[in-house]
Order: sequence, then structure tokens, then C-alpha cells
Amino acid sequence: MTGNDSAVELLNSRMKGFLGNRLKWKSLNPIQEQAIPVIKEKNDTLVIAPTASGKTEAVLIPIFDDIITNHLEPVSVIYVSPLKALINDMHERIENWCNHFNLEVTKWHGDVPGTKKRAFIKNPTDILLITPESLEVIFMNKSSEEKERIFKNVKYVIVDEIHYFVESDRGTQLNSIINRMKAYFNDSVSIVGLSATVGNPETVSKWLNPDKPAKIVTDPSKRPFDYKVLCGSDTDICEVLKRYVGRKILIFVHSRKDAERYYNLLKRALKIKNIYIHHSSIDRDEREDSEKKFKHLKDGFMISTSTLELGIDIGNIDIVVQIRPTYNVSSFLQRVGRSGRKSKKQRSIVFYKWDEEIFITLAEIGLISENRIEDIKIPEKPKDIYFHQMLSSIFEKGKIKQSELFNSLKDSYVFSKITKEDFKSIVENMEEREFVHNMNGNLSLGYNFEKKFGKRNFMSFYSVFCPNMEYTVREGVKNIGSLDLLFVVHFLQEGTKFILGGVPWIVKDIDHKRFNVKVQRGPKGNVPDWISEGAVVDHLISRRIYEILLGNYDEDLLKTFDEPSQDKIHEYIEHADSVGFKEGIIPVEIDSNQVYIYTFGGLKANALLSTIFRLYHDIYEVKDNAYFSSFKFRENLSFNMIQEVMANIKDVLNEPEIDTIIHEKSGKFVKNKFINYLPYEDNAKLKMELLYSPEDLIKLVSENSVELIGSTNFKDWR
Repeated sequence: MTGNDSAVELLNSRMKGFLGNRLKWKSLNPIQEQAIPVIKEKNDTLVIAPTASGKTEAVLIPIFDDIITNHLEPVSVIYVSPLKALINDMHERIENWCNHFNLEVTKWHGDVPGTKKRAFIKNPTDILLITPESLEVIFMNKSSEEKERIFKNVKYVIVDEIHYFVESDRGTQLNSIINRMKAYFNDSVSIVGLSATVGNPETVSKWLNPDKPAKIVTDPSKRPFDYKVLCGSDTDICEVLKRYVGRKILIFVHSRKDAERYYNLLKRALKIKNIYIHHSSIDRDEREDSEKKFKHLKDGFMISTSTLELGIDIGNIDIVVQIRPTYNVSSFLQRVGRSGRKSKKQRSIVFYKWDEEIFITLAEIGLISENRIEDIKIPEKPKDIYFHQMLSSIFEKGKIKQSELFNSLKDSYVFSKITKEDFKSIVENMEEREFVHNMNGNLSLGYNFEKKFGKRNFMSFYSVFCPNMEYTVREGVKNIGSLDLLFVVHFLQEGTKFILGGVPWIVKDIDHKRFNVKVQRGPKGNVPDWISEGAVVDHLISRRIYEILLGNYDEDLLKTFDEPSQDKIHEYIEHADSVGFKEGIIPVEIDSNQVYIYTFGGLKANALLSTIFRLYHDIYEVKDNAYFSSFKFRENLSFNMIQEVMANIKDVLNEPEIDTIIHEKSGKFVKNKFINYLPYEDNAKLKMELLYSPEDLIKLVSENSVELIGSTNFKDWR
């Protein structure tokens, strides 16, 4: 493998031989050409490139090259991944490289036998693949000597699928752990993040290194993106997919129930042999077996929930089919990016069911064409995870000075805005609750730490976070699907009826500690109180849909939409104009005693808006979605009264009563077990950040006037 003026010339001859002779590569991919020189210069680096673009190899090539050229001692690389399945997949890929170079790799997560972990502790390998929770276990359970043996020679920390981590509790935990690891490093370490989708890479680069933000490397090549958008009845879907038998197709659905239904439907209708199913309720071994078989097939169908959105290698995909669109641009890109590895062309077919899904799809495609993705939002002061990391650090050290503890945590980007006053307040609260004992400024663990988290409860201390803030829906012991956190907290309570997977359900119980919703089937023909798949369309897509309704979009994007969807789009645009939709306003419709406030601001903004109205007016039967905030009122609620509330949103959000409302509204929802150990004000603020979008709502009411309009068809949107 050669290449003048190419990054390949920077590589060791053994690495060149491996790429050319073993992998049969003739040249490097564009992202590899960009990333290799940056990583070889030992920069902290954020690599952003589509799925199947070669970004993983773009990181592995310079790192393996460094290991074999400079004979790095174990452990030289720690590779952190969010999911066990990704670690298992990556272990197989890296092991092939290691075997060639006479190196060793170890995977460490909850399913790995203790014997293998103990063997690693005694004789660390060159590369360690691990989850954040397992790193926490090492910090708390291993001696200083063992931790030094593991971490002292580390030269690289790789964070895979970094977008999945950064704005979550697990990401906050990981950022802190990476900072804590530095105490054991002998030399400087390069931290490398990988992602297919990041809307605000500058923020993520600071997450990797707040003092000297990571270098951002993006894929300069643009794989063409072909798509079709079609009406999606079961009959339509079967008819269309018949044409693609003999190709390799990945089909995404919204729920486990839909995965099972379409697996059986397509198997019968298309009479194909190579058809597989993939979701989180399937046994792990069976799931991995399906991945391996499908990976090596030249043709076949794989039906999956979001479990195959991330980078598990299932080979070259010809077309990605989406039965119902996803609800954010990032997921859309993750899915579509799985296609076209060989052809260099991404291809997708999107089937829609409801009218609004045509607009969601058009909004996503338009945003992709403009390279716009949702921003990752990192909590400003995540004091619940700070509380957790304080206890973990005290456990690790046995006893630690307050000043040392504060200084050791403040270097983490995620904790950099937490002040000494914040720290002292949390310590005082910990003392009152007997989680810590304070002797002349030296902190040690108190009685209630052992009581709450000791012995068998330690595992719940290591892993306390819901990874993607979704609730699992269960009928008895059977998993039905999942619902977004905000949907559950805002809309569901015992007795609420809703639809999931096309089936009506009634809520029996909500377990906020385990993120479970227990349900039973509703009566046949039952009309639900709230019809939804429990997903949340965010602010970016919602606002783009409003722009489309005003006619502000590229008509060329509609060329591959089927005729019914094009007609629907034009009909709604004409309707929006006729009822009074226009730029610079928030339309309001009053229908008898029902109000519809069409913010098109996303569910989090609209849920907050209805919550604010509850402060001042007697409202009930709240039915918010991404497009409007809607409720009924018992009093005479005039348009002027609505205008008055909307004009004072910013002031209202500064009033102390809003904290009480948030606590009442969120009910027993706990986010994680540590949030309820915080002072009242901190607890309320964290719940506000997670459940609502005050910034989006304030921006909307500041930039738009409120106008009364005529009766619309949009109130039927879900």
C-alpha cells in the first residue's frame, strides 16, 4: 500500500503491509487521510464521520502504529463504549488486528466472567475495551497498586459513539472518571472521541479537553443520499419490498412489537429465507448470532429497532428502510449512514403512516441537506452525578480532604461550573444525611452510605443511570416497547390509555425507579385518551415544519416523495395560509373551551407552556405535542389573557412557584437515585433541565407575536 503525499507515508512499514497485504486496501479513505496525521501528533481529537466511512480504522491505524513503532507497554489503550454489544463487536474486530501484531486485547463488562477480569488485573493487556460502569468498579474496588498497574502506561483513551454519552448521566460520569484516571497516568494521554453525528462539535471538543479543546476532524467526502418517501400501509410496504428481494436490506421500526409483526409479515408475504430480527428483548446470544450471519450474507432482510443504529458491524447494506420516520436528525443520519459502504451512495426508503410524518421526513431531509443536526446539550451543573462522584472518590481514597476532593473534581469539564459554595452546600447536606463524616475537613463515608449502598447494593451504586431516558413498557414479564421519559412523566398515570405498536394499552403502574410502565390491554375498539408512540419530536424539527407550512423549503426535495405525500404537503401549506399562519407569529386557536397554541416549538417547550398556564388558570385535559400546547379551561379564558401569559413567560420562569409546579408535575420521577439526596432547589432545577426547554420557549415568545386564527386541521396531528 503506497500513496505519495498521503497519510500512509507516515506509517510504520509493518502497518503499511498489514493494510495492503492483509486487509487488501489500495488506499486510505478521506476521513483516514484527515485523522491519521492529527492523531499521530498526539492531539486530543474528535473524529466525526458517517457510519461505515472508516472512522474507527482512522483512529486505530495511528494508535496501532504507535504501539508497534514505539513498543508501548500495556495497557496503552482504553477504549470506552456505551453498550456491551458494541464492545463484543469491537473486540472481534480489534482482536484480528492484535493477532497480526502479536498484541492482546481484553473486553470488560457485566457479562464477562470474573476469571478473565482477574487475569487482566494480574497481567494487563495492550488494549482494554470497557463500559463507564466497569471503569467505576475498577476505581472503587481495586487497590491503588492495581489501578496504577492498569493505568500507568495508558497513552490513548478512545470514547466511541461519543454523542450517545455526552448529554446523559453516563456521559457526565465518564467525563469525571477520565479526569480521575489522570492521577494514575505516567505520561500525557491523548483522548479521542468518535461519532457519526454531532451538531455542535466545538462543545464536545471541550468535553474531551476543557483546557485545550480537541482538534475536530470531519469527513471531507459527501456520500450521495438517495431517498424515497412513500405511503406505508402493510400492503404498500410488502409490495414495495418485493422489488428488493435479492438485495441486502436493513429495516428500522419503532418498537419491539412492530419488529416482531413485520418479521412475521414479511417472512410470509415475501417468502424469503434470509430474514432476521433484532431488538433488546431477544436473547443476547441469539442476537449476536443473527448479527454474524447477516454480516456475511450478500442478500437478506434484517428488521430492527434502534438497537442497530449504533456501529455494530453487519456488513454492507444496500438500502435502509424506515417504517415510520425517526424523530430526530441524528438518528436519521445514523440509520441512513449504515448503507452504501461499497457503493458510496446512501439509500433510504421512508414509509409514513400519519400526515405529520410526511412533514417530519421532509424537515429531516432538508436539515440534512444543510448539514444541520440537533445540538448536544450538556447539563450546566449536574449536581446529582457530582454527588455520586464525590462518594465514589471518598470510597476510593478512604479519607480525603475537602479541598483535595473539590480540586480533583473541578478539572472535569462537566463539573467546571460547580462553585466552592455549591460544593460546601452539598457536603453539608451529605453530613446531615450521614452519607459522609467530616472530621476537621477530612471526609470519610458515613453510616448511611453503607446502609444505602453497601454490600449487595454496591452494584446499584456503580450503575444507577437510565442510559437513554426511556421507560420500558411491560405486560406482565413481556416487554412491549419503550416510551420517551417526557411522554411518561407529562402524560401517563395509573388508568391512562395510550397506543403503542398499534395496540391500545391501559397503565396499571409506573415504576420510576426502574423506568418501567406496567400495562394491560385496553378493550377492543377502545379510543385512547392519548394516541402516541411515545416519541418526542424536538425543537429543531418542529420549527422547520412550521417553515415548510409557510412555503419556505426547497421544492426539489419533494421529487422522490410519492404523489399522495406531495399533495398532502401542498394541501397543508394552502390550509396554513388560509387560516392565518405567517412568519413572526405564534397562532392561537380557541375552539369552545379548548385552546391550541401553535408554537411548533417541540414537546419540551409546549409541556412547559401548559405547566405555566396552570400557575394562573384553571386548565385541565392537557394534550401537548411537538406542534401545539393544548388544554381545556373551566373559566372564561380570553385571548387577551393568553397574550398576557405569553408576554410574561420569562418573568414567570424566574418566579419561585415554578419549582413547586415542576416537583408536583414530575411526581415520583427520580431521574436517578441521587437527585433526591440533593437540596430542594437543586433537585427542581435538574428536573427542569431534563423535562423542559425554557430557553426554546423564551426564544419563541420573544421573537414572535401571538395572533388569533381560524379553525385548523392541525389539531388532529399527534
